Amino acid sequence: MKFSQSGSITILILLIAVFFAGCSGTNQPQPPVTNPQVTATVTKMTSIPATTTSLKMATTVLVTATESPVKVFNGEYHWVEYRENNTVTLPPNPRYQWEYDIKMERSTGKYEGSPAIHDKVTSISDYGECCINNVVTITKDGRIAVEDTYYDTSTNRFLGGTWAETIKGIVKPATDLKVNEQFSREDRPSYEMGITPFGEMNITLTYEGTEPVTVPAGTYTAARKYTGNFRDGTPITFWVVPGIPVPVQYQFPNKYLDGENPIQSYELKGWG
Repeated sequence: MKFSQSGSITILILLIAVFFAGCSGTNQPQPPVTNPQVTATVTKMTSIPATTTSLKMATTVLVTATESPVKVFNGEYHWVEYRENNTVTLPPNPRYQWEYDIKMERSTGKYEGSPAIHDKVTSISDYGECCINNVVTITKDGRIAVEDTYYDTSTNRFLGGTWAETIKGIVKPATDLKVNEQFSREDRPSYEMGITPFGEMNITLTYEGTEPVTVPAGTYTAARKYTGNFRDGTPITFWVVPGIPVPVQYQFPNKYLDGENPIQSYELKGWG
């Protein structure tokens, strides 16, 4: 269908008239436009630095089973008895040997009115006059020595004590033991008893395997051998048997005795 040019002009005029008619009309009130409230959920992104994990090589830890601290004195006992065997060389004489019977007892008591631990050491031996014309003369009525020492019950501090001796039936006056001359049992070996067998010694001991040991108390085919040192450097060796609360034997060289190469050995006789 074709339109003439005049028709097209007519239509255009009508459209313009309609347009201006709308603009000149009365404006109708428009309802207020409320912009919708938009609630925005904001997710705060925290920047997490990249974690660098260092790769560790698997490590094999070698665990060596070790023995519990060695107890050479343990259990409940109130007395113990040893045969003390001493050997020494007194030039120009040959090597000399003698024995003692040593009994050590512990009890509670008092010292100058204060509660105290009482240690008593009784040493009995045949009296020997050494090496007269290279012959040792033994007298059977012998020698008895008694040492009484007292210690504070809470601190174990040495309080005092006495030393008494009987030789050939003659009782010598007791002498006081000086407090300032007492040594810890870990410091050095003593003259008569070597060590006090009550409570553990605070020294490091090394296990040396097992050995057979024969003492007056019996024969033990697999006694456990331990070695260590006093604080003054003197070596000491213990032989221990399970089930017996004290060493079945212990020995050491005692440089505080007279003569050359003095050796003291203690062999168990009994305990209770």
